[in-house]
Amino acid sequence: MRYRQLGKTDLRLSELSLGTVALGMPYGWGADGADGTPPPDSESITLIHKAIAQGINFFDTARAYGRSEELLGKALRGRRQSALVATKVSCLGGDGAALPRREMAQQMTQSLHTSLRLLGTDYVDMLLLHSASAELLENSDAIALLKQFQAQGKARAIGASTYGTVAPRIAIAQGIDALQVAFNILDQRLATALFPLAAATGTGIIVRSVFLKGVLSPRADYLPKRLAALQGYSRAVQEAAATLSPGQTREAAALQFVLAHETIATALVGAVNIAELETSLAAARAPRWSNAIVERFRRLRCDQANLLDPSAWGLP
Repeated sequence: MRYRQLGKTDLRLSELSLGTVALGMPYGWGADGADGTPPPDSESITLIHKAIAQGINFFDTARAYGRSEELLGKALRGRRQSALVATKVSCLGGDGAALPRREMAQQMTQSLHTSLRLLGTDYVDMLLLHSASAELLENSDAIALLKQFQAQGKARAIGASTYGTVAPRIAIAQGIDALQVAFNILDQRLATALFPLAAATGTGIIVRSVFLKGVLSPRADYLPKRLAALQGYSRAVQEAAATLSPGQTREAAALQFVLAHETIATALVGAVNIAELETSLAAARAPRWSNAIVERFRRLRCDQANLLDPSAWGLP
C-alpha cells in the first residue's frame, strides 16, 4: 500500500481508504437492482480487519450512517492505533436549516460524544461537517465549534464534506484542514474548480464517489431506463478500460484515474465483501497511469450536472 500526506496535517493516509456507510445501513442498489442490504456484523468486522491487514489505515463513517460507527468501533477494539478514523457531525435542524449557535453547539457536541462512545475512542483523527452547504460554511459558527473540538483534543484535524464547486472554496477560506468531495471519471468539475486552490493552501483532499454510487461498475446495468444516459457513459468507460490491458475493468480504471491526481490524498471506496475489497486493492496497487492515459479518460467526462447528482436519480 502506498501512502500520501493529507495536506498540511500530520496525517499520512493510505491511498485507498474504506467508506463504511454500506456496512451500517441499506445503501445503493444490489446486483439484482434491489436495495443494498448491509452484510452481517461478523462479515463487516472481518472486512475491516482484512482492510487493516492489507495496509488500509483510513476509515470513514458518520453519525448518520446507521450502525456504521458501532461496527467500526467493534472492529477497532485492540486495533485503534492501526487506524485513522473520520466521522461527521451535522449542525442542521430537522427542516434542513442551520441552527442558532447555542442549539448548534449542543447538537454538534452531543453528536460527537455519541460518535466517540460508539467508536470506543476519546478522539477522532478527522471530524467533518456533514454535507456542508455554502450558506452554512459562510456562517463561521460551525467551523468555530470544530476548531474548539480540535483544541480540546477530540479531533486531530477538521474539515467538511461538501457538494458542488462553491462550498469547498468557502470552507478553505474558513481555514479547515481537509475536504471530502466527489470526484470521478464522469464528474471532473473539481479538477480545475478546487484542486489548484487546495494544493496552494495545503488543504487535504479526500475523494468519495469514485464509482459514482455504482455507475462506474457492473451495477450500472441495473439502472432504471430513465438513467439510460448514465449507462451509456459507463459503457464508454468500460470500453476505454478494455483497451488498456486484457481484463481491465471500469472499476479499476475509475480508481486509477482518481489516484493519478497527486492533489488527492486518498480515494474512499465502499465494499461489502472481501471480493469487492480485493478488487479495489488490486487497482490501487497497479502502476500509476501515464499522462497520456489520464488525458484519454478525461475526455470521457459528463457535463450534465443532473446526471452527476445521485440525489436526483430517485434511487435509495
